[in-house]
Amino acid sequence: MSAPTCCLARIPANGKFWLKNARVPDGLRDIRIEDGRVRALVPAGESPCCAPGLDLDGGMVRRIGDGDGGAVAAGDPADLWVTLCGGRTVAMRAGRLETADRRDVAATGDPADGSGH
Repeated sequence: MSAPTCCLARIPANGKFWLKNARVPDGLRDIRIEDGRVRALVPAGESPCCAPGLDLDGGMVRRIGDGDGGAVAAGDPADLWVTLCGGRTVAMRAGRLETADRRDVAATGDPADGSGH
């Protein structure tokens, strides 16, 4: 599925933004994406209130390519499965949401990148 245009509009061209209220294995976090990498994870609500980003409203974020989607850590490449607030799961590669049609990973349990992991 493609990323909604409204989501893409909230991500600045400079590639520096927050994924706010993201669900990761250890709870809700705000995740800083910068220059194609995960730069920081802080407890949800602790990112700057006016900083650009997407409010995922508890949507899951996990790494691409780990089979079951591993934990996200600071310093990792921003190659992530991101579940948007509407329940749609899209791929983010190097900090950019992909807009090409993809299978929904939540529905299939398989990564849409075809790796079968």
